[in-house]
Amino acid sequence: MLLESITKEFMLDKKFEGLTENTLRAYEEFFRGFNSYMIEQGIEQLEDLNKRHLKQYLMYCLEELENNPVTVNTKLKRLRVFCRWLYVEKMTETLLTDGIKAMREDVQPKIVTTEDVRAVLSHLRRSKRREDSFTSRRNYVLMLTMIGTGMRLSEITRLEWSDVDFSESLIQIRKSKSRTTQSVPLSESLARELLEWRLFLERKFNKLPQSVFVTEQGKTLSYSAIQNLFKRLKKRLGLTSRFCPHGLRAYFIKELLKNGSNLRESQLLARHSKIQTTQMYVGYFAHELKEGLDKHNPLNDLV
Repeated sequence: MLLESITKEFMLDKKFEGLTENTLRAYEEFFRGFNSYMIEQGIEQLEDLNKRHLKQYLMYCLEELENNPVTVNTKLKRLRVFCRWLYVEKMTETLLTDGIKAMREDVQPKIVTTEDVRAVLSHLRRSKRREDSFTSRRNYVLMLTMIGTGMRLSEITRLEWSDVDFSESLIQIRKSKSRTTQSVPLSESLARELLEWRLFLERKFNKLPQSVFVTEQGKTLSYSAIQNLFKRLKKRLGLTSRFCPHGLRAYFIKELLKNGSNLRESQLLARHSKIQTTQMYVGYFAHELKEGLDKHNPLNDLV
């Protein structure tokens, strides 16, 4: 059986199971790279595939593609799901990933620095004042929304005006990472910016688009378009920290904890299913507290 044909059959099965579009897209991207590598190695038939080939592929991702351990482990997880499916469907006699261990990861969250966040907002504000263009207005409100709510990139791309309840100061997330409907509070300052943006859209299109963040043609702003915006800003401003969509979500959580929110409150606002996930952010900003310690150290008046 052709390996490429089997991966397509696997994808049909997963689509039938109801996996999200983002998950299916991630699997498709993974299999493009996986199948391409196996063809280069002369492995086109499933019968020729073994555990050694899977290990070699993961090493190729680490050494040749320079994937970090987190990315390599994500690929291993997808391989495990695929190989489990092959075993259950009786296409293989053994579980091919059995015994392949995950790499040790650096669990430090990807958090953008406060200095870089300020630099980005300052740049976008200047662009908005100077150009007053569609994209400058949109990009500024987009960045404020991500910083002020901690929403995930996939949630931002699905955000519609019907999800924004200005009267209750809430943003409803119809399909979260846990596949449940959740909500996040909407601050007064962000509500003002969103209302101004909505009015701008109504004037431009004569009819309010369904999505909150759209292109100049009124179409939903895509996942990749937002990622590219982050890349352009990082390069143009010479940012040194991990400036990316998830980095802003981590920044939101860090700032909650740093400014006095307790773990339970932060967990609810971040919408983490486990409080341990929120807890790992606590130690990350300890170095940022040194100024406060120097100023308020109990030893100051004693030595």
